[in-house]
Amino acid sequence: MEAVAQNTKSLSKKKGFFFWTLALSIVLLAAIICAIAVGSTYIEPGVVYKVLLNKLSNGSIFEINWNVMFENIIWEIRFPRVLLGAICGAGLAICGVLMQCVTKNPIAEPYILGISSGASCGAVGVIVLGGISTLGINSITTGAFVGSMISGALVFAIGTQMGKSTSTTRLVLSGMAISTIFSALTNLLIYSADNSNQAKNALFWTIGSLGGAKWDVLLLPFIVLVIVMIIAFVMSKSLDILLLGDDNAIILGINVKLVKSIILILATFLTSTLVAITGAIGFIGLVVPHICRTIGGSDHKKLIILSSLVGSIFLILSDVVARALFPPIEIPIGIITSLVGGPFFLYLISKKNYEFGGKD
Repeated sequence: MEAVAQNTKSLSKKKGFFFWTLALSIVLLAAIICAIAVGSTYIEPGVVYKVLLNKLSNGSIFEINWNVMFENIIWEIRFPRVLLGAICGAGLAICGVLMQCVTKNPIAEPYILGISSGASCGAVGVIVLGGISTLGINSITTGAFVGSMISGALVFAIGTQMGKSTSTTRLVLSGMAISTIFSALTNLLIYSADNSNQAKNALFWTIGSLGGAKWDVLLLPFIVLVIVMIIAFVMSKSLDILLLGDDNAIILGINVKLVKSIILILATFLTSTLVAITGAIGFIGLVVPHICRTIGGSDHKKLIILSSLVGSIFLILSDVVARALFPPIEIPIGIITSLVGGPFFLYLISKKNYEFGGKD
């Protein structure tokens, strides 16, 4: 009887996970259509749907009876922006799952290693020191990526003693120290800006935006995201065991140092890639994993899938609010994610039955 009960419970969990995956996928598609439709020029969702199908099928499924300008707005401006939002939201959420697992810290997030501070310092340095006029607009992205990789490498080298240490405390403290140093350098650069436009551009970038979305910038973050998701999915059993503690993981045959090093490198590279394009968008990597644990428990295979869907939806809808709240002015998206994510996170941690790792 006990075996039957366990099988029934397991089947019920699978059905629940399938339901949530299907429901969130539908919501994601609806969010994409909504985000493309809303803007300074409103476009009917039906037109958005038809234009996308025509473009994606490389044919003429629907007869073109709409303004050609709408087609250009949808395909060249809004669709790349929405796709970047989906990629960035999924990536930050998955990095949050990985960092919370490695550090076993419920408030860990992708930026805990100082990656966002390093990226901000690199980008602001390019803006303030005049690198745009010398190297072009892509120099901001390059500067951000270089800064984020430097900060990530420093934290990895110091916090893990080049992979020799598994101390979570040492890693987190190293991240905090490096983050503080790069933040101070960023503020110093902003303070030394020659004019208010430089300071404004620098500040806008540090809070995050999807405004730089173009077709040619989507490929790299998408490839990195897919690679990280596949590797994390393959290592999901090891991630589950890590939650039991390092000593128990070693007893069960897990090479803790190797697993942690791989996860840290993956999370650092993915976060650096995303932050270099969109700037520092906060709270997604912190809030989304907790939302998904309340849905699917602490199984990392489920968490990776659910987090990617919820993260995409969250960032896409946040961008809609950022663009639609005070048109035609665009609010930095990091402000919206923090305003929405902060209170929701407080609600989650105020629940009496809330525990890190969720319920099985």
